Amino acid sequence: MAALGAYHCVTPPNRHIQARRISSRLTQSTVRLAPQTFASSRKARPIKRQCAVRCEKSNGSSQEASVTCLGEALFDCLAEERGVPKEEVKTWIPYPGGAPANVAAALGRLGVKVSFISAVGQDHLGESMLELLSTRHVDLAPIQRVPQPTRDVLVTRDENGEREFSGFGAAKNNEYADCFIDGEKMPEATIKNSVALVTGTLGLSFPQTAAAMRKAVACARSGPCSVLVDINWRPVFWESLTPQAVDIVSEYAGGADILKLSEEEAEWLYGVHSVQAMTNPDLVLNAVPETVQGVLVTAGGHGAAYCFRSANGGPLIKGFVPILQVKVSDTTGAGDAFLSGFLYSMVKAGGLSTFQSDPEKLRSAVEFAAACGAFTCSKPGAIAAQPTLEEARELMKTAKAAV
Repeated sequence: MAALGAYHCVTPPNRHIQARRISSRLTQSTVRLAPQTFASSRKARPIKRQCAVRCEKSNGSSQEASVTCLGEALFDCLAEERGVPKEEVKTWIPYPGGAPANVAAALGRLGVKVSFISAVGQDHLGESMLELLSTRHVDLAPIQRVPQPTRDVLVTRDENGEREFSGFGAAKNNEYADCFIDGEKMPEATIKNSVALVTGTLGLSFPQTAAAMRKAVACARSGPCSVLVDINWRPVFWESLTPQAVDIVSEYAGGADILKLSEEEAEWLYGVHSVQAMTNPDLVLNAVPETVQGVLVTAGGHGAAYCFRSANGGPLIKGFVPILQVKVSDTTGAGDAFLSGFLYSMVKAGGLSTFQSDPEKLRSAVEFAAACGAFTCSKPGAIAAQPTLEEARELMKTAKAAV
């Protein structure tokens, strides 16, 4: 998506975001639109296998997907100045993002058939998001257009490029489009027949979207679809619900087949120390319901650990994969690119059951995921920096693992 010039955001009385071109006498901070996140008592299901799954680019039309992503599509407004607090930032540069949107875009770039369920505003940012996702061959038919604005999130960065979520732009947290995903409008057949349904947890803080997420999980469970939940804990989204967040998130995560979480989230949600989560990821797997088949634990620049239950009750399959050395420009979206790389391998393998019976394929999937995450760190923007299949494979050949 080409740059659309310089913009700043103003907040009208109804708090809906509007983008207006900067005048020559602008005194406010500027925003430049640049080129291109159940119940643990449920019964265990039989191990599922998807057969004859093809990884190939779609034409963007409604179709059966290999992966269905559900959740927020938003713009991360990155502070141009590094190492300064939000109040001192003069320029914010919006990049399309939102973990589920990032994963969908990354999968499309890798050549996986992917559908995206979300709600975006009938505004400039919503149009820009749809335009970008269409270039990635994402099936946009399930996206709902609503009167509320497309979310904009303020993101500050330290001197090393590490990001911190610092609040919202022109609307209140619970007034954005992604709070209003309608479960009655979701394509149930697409969800049910996917290899995987991928969601985060941010939507659980908004009643209507939370209901849609739980309905989607139930739909996936009625078919061969595996459920992958990315914890993606962001306190800024929860506000008054923060005290109940652990219970809400852990209950929802208990309905997953695979959990992806950071080492800090493992400590926050399950009481497993961050260091132990990386050295002994089986502690994380043992802390979740037995129906969860595997965990992926990421630690940014310190690598990724994994632990999965074996087929037929065999020994746990676990390991650690170091990161690949790259010159870091921006870490935004690295975890989402990691997840998309893992999902690419999962689709190619035919589903979760292959990983549970083949430790080498599981490790290879995590290694490819790490390459996708590392590549994304080398450029700014969660979506713009995502690798093609060839770029990720080339990085695996040429880059050295960090010690």
